[in-house]
Amino acid sequence: MSSALSTAITGLSSAVARATQSAGNIVKASSTGKNLDGDLVNLKVASTDYAANAVVIKKEEKMQKALLDILA
Repeated sequence: MSSALSTAITGLSSAVARATQSAGNIVKASSTGKNLDGDLVNLKVASTDYAANAVVIKKEEKMQKALLDILA
């Protein structure tokens, strides 16, 4: 596994964990009246991070395919 792919997978996992945490905080805050601004921002950042890491995985796949085509 390439370094870029490994880093992207770790990034995906991290983004999911942060989104899950923020979503849980939002659910809890809805019953307590706590300010949701920080958790909403964190949820959006996690979403953007996830999308960026997914792009890295797609580019890595495309690059590996191109390399195989060159070597074939």
